[in-house]
Amino acid sequence: FNNINNALEYFSKIKEKSINESLHIFLDSKIKKINSFSVLKEWNEVYPSNLVVAKYYGRKLLKEYLDEETLKEIKNLLEFVPKNELFQSEKKTFNIAILLPFLYSSIENNYFIRNNSFILDLYAGINYAFKNFEGKKTNIIINSFDTKRDPDVVREIINSGDLSDIDLIIGPLYGKPIEIIKQFCLENKVLMINPLSNNSLIIQDNNYSLLFQPSLETIAKKAASYASSKFENKNAIIFYENNYQDSLLASTYINHLEEDSFNIIYSKSVSLEDSRLILDSLSSTFEEILNDSVYDTLINVSDIIIKDGRGIDNLDTMYKYVDRFYIGNDSIGHVFVSSKNSLFASNVISAIDIREDTIPVIGFDDWLDYDLISVDQFENLNISMISPSYHISGDNTYDHMKSYFINNTGRNISQNFIYGVELMYMIMRINDTYNNFFQFGIRNEKIIPGVVGSGSLYEKFNDNQVVPIIRVKNSEISLDN
Repeated sequence: FNNINNALEYFSKIKEKSINESLHIFLDSKIKKINSFSVLKEWNEVYPSNLVVAKYYGRKLLKEYLDEETLKEIKNLLEFVPKNELFQSEKKTFNIAILLPFLYSSIENNYFIRNNSFILDLYAGINYAFKNFEGKKTNIIINSFDTKRDPDVVREIINSGDLSDIDLIIGPLYGKPIEIIKQFCLENKVLMINPLSNNSLIIQDNNYSLLFQPSLETIAKKAASYASSKFENKNAIIFYENNYQDSLLASTYINHLEEDSFNIIYSKSVSLEDSRLILDSLSSTFEEILNDSVYDTLINVSDIIIKDGRGIDNLDTMYKYVDRFYIGNDSIGHVFVSSKNSLFASNVISAIDIREDTIPVIGFDDWLDYDLISVDQFENLNISMISPSYHISGDNTYDHMKSYFINNTGRNISQNFIYGVELMYMIMRINDTYNNFFQFGIRNEKIIPGVVGSGSLYEKFNDNQVVPIIRVKNSEISLDN
């Protein structure tokens, strides 16, 4: 009599498994037509062992934001609902929209090609991965849109209906277009992923917004975790440039260190003009005058340089002294520099080079590009570098990518091309296992392997939790975490 409530009640009383299973086909055709999430949820609570209800409730659940509680509920359903039954969609395709500021006018416009290469490189990487790596991609459809960095253009794209059947959006990259798409994704329960930014504001107030890069807060958290595992001496000094990004990195880093009982000797904001203060604060010395007995003891110690001093008021006054650092040897556990600026890097490394002890330093892999610092300094000093862009170079996969890029652009392979490859490869890996259920895939998987990079990890977070930290060893870059 089409009274499903009564039918479910009778169905729950059937004890014979074979009869129960034979009736699934009749119940299935009715439950399939129910679109109300709340109704299916209520039925699942009342009849938790009903396989048909659980299946259709689970499919609805997969479209919600998958927080820890929801993920746990889905995993509980998977204990008795077959995976191939739960992960089914009426849609046969997985539709991806790429919203990037191509700013395209014509192929003859060399200015456009030259000045927008970082966008074109990212897009080329996405296409390279799609065409060159194996995996189930017959169901993937890519639609590309030029946002032109114009919010009105983005609104036109939405109003045209071109995004109505989209399952995942890559981009946009900038300000107002991001806010417009964030709202669209929130209203339509569509995931968006920003391929280049580490600004956590993009993922605030919208659970359907993801960062392919680790956020600044995650970078600081992972660096602090690295320091906690590496350095027994818990005295730390922090330097940062006076801007939003560096200040946020430094403050987050300090908060995590203090939770682990570290002692922050001082944390100092330094302007570019005063960057030499870093060198002075770490390497400044004072004269320790030696009395006769101390002098007699130290004169035979080969590693100690004793100097002659002359009085200021009375030039005939002579004395013996040794130079001592204001910050004593082995009193600092490590120095963290949140700035990527070359002046910060060169000053801190010069200071560590001058000192008699070797103070561990944590900085950024951008430092490797500066001619002011030698490879020997990176190798001989205890310098670790945060490197979200870390990737393996030299294997066959990388060589093929590099040759392809050089042959097509005449330039050396760019980081944005690699980011594009890694992003599309991650999407294809998840699609292989989870079809259209991309969100569940990134929440359920642990490390999602990369092509030449370190891969991705999301779970309950909306930004990538993989933050490689590197060292230079035997003139080669190697992972240290």
